[in-house]
Amino acid sequence: MAGKRLSSAGIDVARVTKDDFTAAKAKIDPLLKKAGITAGWTSGGAGSFDPEHPYPGTLRTDSGDIDIMIDPQELLHKFPADIEAWNASSKKPLGPKALATAFADPAKKIKLQMSASKAALANYMTQHGMPTDPGTLTVQYSANNKNYSIDLIVRPRDSWNLHTHDFSLDPGMRGGDLWNEIYPALAKVSSQKKFIDPKTGEEKGNIQFSPDKGLVDRETGQVVASGAEKDKIAKFLIGPEAGARDISSLTGIKNALRKYPDKWNAVKQFFPTQENIQFGSGAWMRKMMERL
Repeated sequence: MAGKRLSSAGIDVARVTKDDFTAAKAKIDPLLKKAGITAGWTSGGAGSFDPEHPYPGTLRTDSGDIDIMIDPQELLHKFPADIEAWNASSKKPLGPKALATAFADPAKKIKLQMSASKAALANYMTQHGMPTDPGTLTVQYSANNKNYSIDLIVRPRDSWNLHTHDFSLDPGMRGGDLWNEIYPALAKVSSQKKFIDPKTGEEKGNIQFSPDKGLVDRETGQVVASGAEKDKIAKFLIGPEAGARDISSLTGIKNALRKYPDKWNAVKQFFPTQENIQFGSGAWMRKMMERL
């Protein structure tokens, strides 16, 4: 639920219109750029409120919140916070032994460094008039006597295209409908090799979809097509005629799969039935709108 973190704190959260989005970006983006952060801006079903959005046009008049994508490597580089100092000031600091153990494990240490850098970014935003929670990176942005929810989301830059959707035909769609369900199913049915997972007994394809990496070879762990290569991903998931925009919406995918009935059969359960998709009515549309 958009704005839930702020609402739970007793803050009345307003919905975001195009004018609200534009005003927020005009105020916050320069602040991020001053810190050396190049951000990717989107806003739920109203992602095309951003003039720089690649898929213009929307049937939505407002959105629940604003999402700002930040590359983790850029965050670490621009906010190289001291882990021990961050730990000492955190609400639940690690003890000396636990901290030493984490420092000895590269994977655990980078997680601590990321948490410290997030806290440093939150402190920077707060100092510049944008109160930001260091744990969730939720910004409490106020304008015209209204409060809005803005989330700073740490996500690899190469994956941003995978989280940039076309809401012009599907205003009630969620990004998760695509990269949590449909993309993985299409990756499986499009894989040249299939195998049975000995642990789960589930059939899997040799190519899997990752929301952060793109298409990944399950056996080698190598990235076959990164999120920056969305056209290449579309051709693998759909077919040679497909492009990035075809896989950026429910309607685009459904139309592109008309030539591929086998692939359509693999994903049709994730789509609403025809009788429930009339705009403004039907259980499906109400459910989609509640998610935003």
